[in-house]
Amino acid sequence: MKSKLVTLICLLVIGIGQGFAQTKTTEDAKFQFNTPEHYMDGYSLNFQYQDGKAIHMEFDNGKAQYEWISGPGTGKGNSDIPYRSRKIGENLYLVNWHETGLKDYLTIVFDFEKMIIHSSVIIGYENQPDRPLKTVFLTGVIDHLKKAE
Repeated sequence: MKSKLVTLICLLVIGIGQGFAQTKTTEDAKFQFNTPEHYMDGYSLNFQYQDGKAIHMEFDNGKAQYEWISGPGTGKGNSDIPYRSRKIGENLYLVNWHETGLKDYLTIVFDFEKMIIHSSVIIGYENQPDRPLKTVFLTGVIDHLKKAE
């Protein structure tokens, strides 16, 4: 009799446990944490840092391009840069890209409600004795914001 009772309890515990188990696998849930999104496609804007340097940026077809429009790098820029982005709030986007040729890695938060950006850049991340690692952590003001309809 004790063995029947133990067997019944085990079956109930297993059955209840399976009832609480997750029925969806990670694949079923379709988590896409590593899927690049291009929320910035169609955006064009200028932003200016507090030190007077300014940049024009455009995003289209999953690619970014920029040109310095004020400051010592005026006229310099880059284009055809694959970028990734996430929408992290209402009118708030996190964007990053890797400029392999320049050895730069850039992350920007675009806040279109407050019309500001926050950027963090690792410039020339290759540690070379004649070129020390440089980082940038700045805030800028957005103007000339355009979104393609």
